[in-house]
Amino acid sequence: MYGSGKTTVGLHFRTFVLLNRAYLAQRISEFPGIDDTGESVGERAVEALLNETLYVSLDLRDFPRFDGEDFEPTLLKKISKEALSTLPNKPELLAKVLKNRKDPKKWLSSLFEVTNKRYLFLFIDEIGLLAEGDFDKFPDLDPQRETGKLNVYCLFFQVLSSLLIQRFVICYLAGRSDAIVTKQEDAMSSRVNLDFVRLVPFSEETTKLFIQGMKTSGGEIVLQLLFPRHPEGPDWFFKQVYNYTGGVPIYVRHVIQVLVDTCVHNKLYNVSERRMRRLVETVAPMSEIMATPSNMKPEAVSVFCTLLLSSILEYRFAITETIYGGSVIGNDSKYILDVANNFGFYYEYCTGGILLDDKMEGEEMDEEDIMNEMNAGNVEMVKLIFPKIVFEGIKEEYLDYLPLRYIYYLSPLHVPPESPSSLGFRFKVIFALILYVRCSLCTRLGELDIFRQSFVENILLEAERCRVEVIPSFNVLLNTTHSANEEVYSPSAWKEFYDKYLSEDGIFLPNRNNSAGPDILVRVSVPIDASSSTSKKRQSSLTQVSMDISSKKRRVYLIGIALKCYGKSGVGVAKIKEEVDKFLVPVSSQLELERNDIWAIQLVVSTSYNNEVSNHFVDKQNWVIDTRKKVSSSSSTPSHDMNYSNSDQEGLRIGRNCQLVVCSIENLEKFLGKEIYDQIQKARSSERENFLTNVTPLSRLIGTLFEHGWARGRSAEPEAYLGKSTEKNIDANRVDSTVKSSSSVVPVRQGEFDWMEFLKTYCDLTESEARVCSDMLKVMNESDLEGMDSNVVRRLGIEDTTLRAKVVSGIRFYVRNKSQT
Repeated sequence: MYGSGKTTVGLHFRTFVLLNRAYLAQRISEFPGIDDTGESVGERAVEALLNETLYVSLDLRDFPRFDGEDFEPTLLKKISKEALSTLPNKPELLAKVLKNRKDPKKWLSSLFEVTNKRYLFLFIDEIGLLAEGDFDKFPDLDPQRETGKLNVYCLFFQVLSSLLIQRFVICYLAGRSDAIVTKQEDAMSSRVNLDFVRLVPFSEETTKLFIQGMKTSGGEIVLQLLFPRHPEGPDWFFKQVYNYTGGVPIYVRHVIQVLVDTCVHNKLYNVSERRMRRLVETVAPMSEIMATPSNMKPEAVSVFCTLLLSSILEYRFAITETIYGGSVIGNDSKYILDVANNFGFYYEYCTGGILLDDKMEGEEMDEEDIMNEMNAGNVEMVKLIFPKIVFEGIKEEYLDYLPLRYIYYLSPLHVPPESPSSLGFRFKVIFALILYVRCSLCTRLGELDIFRQSFVENILLEAERCRVEVIPSFNVLLNTTHSANEEVYSPSAWKEFYDKYLSEDGIFLPNRNNSAGPDILVRVSVPIDASSSTSKKRQSSLTQVSMDISSKKRRVYLIGIALKCYGKSGVGVAKIKEEVDKFLVPVSSQLELERNDIWAIQLVVSTSYNNEVSNHFVDKQNWVIDTRKKVSSSSSTPSHDMNYSNSDQEGLRIGRNCQLVVCSIENLEKFLGKEIYDQIQKARSSERENFLTNVTPLSRLIGTLFEHGWARGRSAEPEAYLGKSTEKNIDANRVDSTVKSSSSVVPVRQGEFDWMEFLKTYCDLTESEARVCSDMLKVMNESDLEGMDSNVVRRLGIEDTTLRAKVVSGIRFYVRNKSQT
């Protein structure tokens, strides 16, 4: 894992032994060259490591080039030079040692003799370069010259084994490579026995200790420079740095160094908590210390999103668990950790036992074996970490991918410990992801079948206004209006909550399991003067409301979504009434809906209802109730001749400016798409294999979402938004006629690439926007498109983030479709 401290451990291994002397002395029970029959074997071993060991460090970036000799003698020569570099009579000693290098055993004996040591600690860094550099020019590292060898690593370990079979050699290798997999297949053909050491990121407490021990190059303690009045450092600061860096050592150090430079240069002392939090969040990663994929294709971004979401939702999986790669990472199964490592992820250990050695060394375990071992506590469990600072560094390039943009907005999110109840929380996050993508791509909310027959059926949640925000949750046990850290609100504080968090349109996720409020909140608004004079009584016009964003007065629609998809029994009227009492009742009484022109909608979503509810679904459409009137399920217009008494008998009295929408199972399936809906049904019937606990099913779900609409704009047909298996439940003439087909012609004018036409057709730019951008892009030709990413477009002069995102999205779509034709 990049920046986790591999090189630091190798270069300072003797210091590591010295600092942990007592700990190691208690745990070392045998050591080569030390009689284990006496007492204090550990102490004598530590003494040998400190005083009788020759420490040699090699970096393959500085390794000699091929000059006619094999890799093995070149390696021994390089070790010899490094080992003797500080001795006064180096040339004489070097000649004595090198004359024996054709025999590794004699060479090692002569090296120990001239240095007066008994042990060799050999550190070789950056072994990933073996497959990337010119090392195959060495004859004994060339896979083409050796039959039956898989790759350069097999040959490297075969060479190394001539050293490691000696009793007094310890070799520490470090590097990043997905060619060396968890089961050590690349070393099996040699006599080398590899022990894998994966350095996990710091915990929050270790991050604090690390920062407290940091000093500047001049010896000044960094915390005394940042907080002169609080030199030990406030706890919120350590937590903030930990959350931003993921505890990865190289990023923690980078953030602190930037903060010190900023504060010292600008003479910022005793900075307020609010400002320091902003300073931390604005520290940008340096490209040379950031490991993350670039120029990813949509398929690769789909896998990246899967891993990112599983890390946010804290999925736990066995260290040996695999994921099917397909066209993105190869046709064979890959270890999740190896795939995640390639994308720049880190991981930390979770509660659970360690897989027994005989299991690790035997045949590959299937899912049932792994599950049995997990239940027995014998599997080493891990969860992924992706530092937010790295996300900040790549967001500009990838935020035009809607699922990735959604995931970016999720921080901070408090995920409850894994339990049956936490499945509902995870489903809420995934459901909101689907809702966000669908809302960003639709022309009106009625295209999303869950909103059929509702107040907002013919309203558009504008893509530029469609944002996601994590907000506090509600707790009925809270005595005050809200907790001190503002993570929990009382149901009696809706006015204060609305003013602070719901002042703009978007999709809002409560940050905890929410027992006293909706699972998801959606706010959408329209200009009041764009509505008809009768719409205050009922918003039912079949004409899409105009989105005049210049209007200051807007009618607000506040939608509270209750997700009831994981109960074993069907949802009944009593459960629906509970949801109404948690949302519509307090909102109606506290927000003065009519006075403030707010319309509240309670949306209940479930995959199972009992008969008393199912009987209300006419023609498989939503069951809708509003103020004193009931809307016919078979029509998109209100049936005022229907009496409210039927609903009143069931105790579902709905207040003014309020509406209850119970989503039919059929409309939920259309909204989600059949593939995703089937996964939910599978999850309900099984407590093991589902996308709420396992990475591979989640990957299929997000892959389906990408397939249905991976980028926003006119570049995809509307059928792609809803999925191949989802029937569009709207008339064809009600779809935006300006949607461009993916088979649009190549924009060429007078034999040259027509940037104006391209920007208007594929990037959805206006005439004036296209004219400005085309002047900047005209130096590029059609053949240059494949290499144009966000950075290139910015360097060409397009600074506006929104325009740049549209241009990059259009370029990607154009290149992708051209390659498929």
